Amino acid sequence: MTMRWMRRIPKVELHCHLDGSLRLETFLELAKRLPADRRFPASVNLRQAVIPPPRASLTRYLESFEYTIGVLQSASALERAAFELCEDAAAENVAYIEIRFCPLLHTIEGLSPRDVVLATVAGCERAAEETGIEGRLLLTALRNESTERSMEIAQLAAQFRGKGVVGFDLAGPEQGFSLIAHRAAVELAHDAGVPVTLHAGEGCCPEHIREALDLGAARIGHGVHLFKLPKLEQRIAEQKVPLEMCPTSNLQVSGFMDDYDDHPFKRYLDLGIPVTINTDNRLMSQVDLTHEYEALVRAFSLEPSDIKHVVLTGLEASFAADATKRALRERIEGAFERLAV
Repeated sequence: MTMRWMRRIPKVELHCHLDGSLRLETFLELAKRLPADRRFPASVNLRQAVIPPPRASLTRYLESFEYTIGVLQSASALERAAFELCEDAAAENVAYIEIRFCPLLHTIEGLSPRDVVLATVAGCERAAEETGIEGRLLLTALRNESTERSMEIAQLAAQFRGKGVVGFDLAGPEQGFSLIAHRAAVELAHDAGVPVTLHAGEGCCPEHIREALDLGAARIGHGVHLFKLPKLEQRIAEQKVPLEMCPTSNLQVSGFMDDYDDHPFKRYLDLGIPVTINTDNRLMSQVDLTHEYEALVRAFSLEPSDIKHVVLTGLEASFAADATKRALRERIEGAFERLAV
């Protein structure tokens, strides 16, 4: 399999942060346009600020978002970021993408959370018209913030369900921040029929994966530390709970990987756990989805049949409407037949 082949096959992405996937040139341009009272200090090297080291703690990795969130405070900037992310994904034949972000972080200049969502949906819709990509949103609450804030996000996801938004998420620093503290928000999402995916076991804390399961998460964001709890790993395998793996980002922040062949992706695949391949943050990790596929193909000698399996796993695990899934499955299976290697 060549990089060209992997770029041409239709792909599905379920774990991609809007504020972590700006084009670098767009970020720099928007930074120059900030009002004087919000401009970043001249002493800050902005190019370095948004690209964390190849190895970093999750806390250090998340520091880069201070800068990207800072420039995404207008409807036009949000619409542009969503459009460009979808456009970039479409250029490498991503057929369906779920983009996540926290609307409450984009209200500094007066936008309401509803305005934030509307602007981002507009960017996805424009990209769909121009490129054909199916872009949907996951609204993210932060585990290091109050339950009241996470409930506001869950309510917003319920209001926009079926109007560009397909799910609810919890993200943010893991150490010391239990998912259980946000049970009320997760239950609100469940009661409103909003699917839930939760970040857990990314940079530490495999016990958070158990919390995510107990809260009824349909998917787990990352889950790379799962192997440290064999009984929980068996439970995930038996219940067929999908994991959203992000190879390069996981390599950066997991704390136990030295190279891609240390990634537990293949272990989980062999155990029958539904695993998906994603970018997490295209800017912070300097990747696209094709790169992430290629990295795992090289590390584990994956076959075309493995790739097809992973793509279709991602589609099945997505929060897309059934009609969308049926149409995309036909497109994906047809493409794999035409592009057989």
